[in-house]
Amino acid sequence: MTEKKKWMVYATWGVALATGVVVGIVLVGKDGNDSGLARLLNHADKADVVAGPSYELVLARHYLCGVRDEEHVSVRTNQLADVMGNYNGWEIVQAEPVKMTLMKREQDIAPACKENGHIGIAPDGMLALFHGLPAEQDVVQTFYRIDTAKMEASLPKEEWENLKRGIRIRNLAEYNSVLSTYGEYQWSGQ
Repeated sequence: MTEKKKWMVYATWGVALATGVVVGIVLVGKDGNDSGLARLLNHADKADVVAGPSYELVLARHYLCGVRDEEHVSVRTNQLADVMGNYNGWEIVQAEPVKMTLMKREQDIAPACKENGHIGIAPDGMLALFHGLPAEQDVVQTFYRIDTAKMEASLPKEEWENLKRGIRIRNLAEYNSVLSTYGEYQWSGQ
């Protein structure tokens, strides 16, 4: 390769490298944050998306029994302000250009827990809420370790066997009652 060709190759690489550095600085900014042209491009993309025909609301409900469920609602963009009035008391946990997640902490147990919830003892000795019977080992929520020796010594055998099989929970009152009843058998670690 002649000296002139070598020089042209090096010059081309140098120009490409310098161009890349300049474009990087413009897109990212000197401080390393998204700024300049990148921010402008991102903003333009978001404005186009928000102006679209629909917006997704994700309604997340958190229940006392540890269950979380979500509902997805599509809302026309021009009706979003009116629809948001229906969700007073909901917390906005995430907002994106085309989707918003709202959360509500329900002061009740979930419908699934009312339908098929049982409180019992997990194999590791923890008092737990199960979806179905404890034998199926589908744990929804754990509470605390039970001092099984103290419990067996204090309770009638059939009550202990009931807990091992699983006590049916149909509502919040039953849920709280069972938890308070067996709270005195919480293992203290001694």
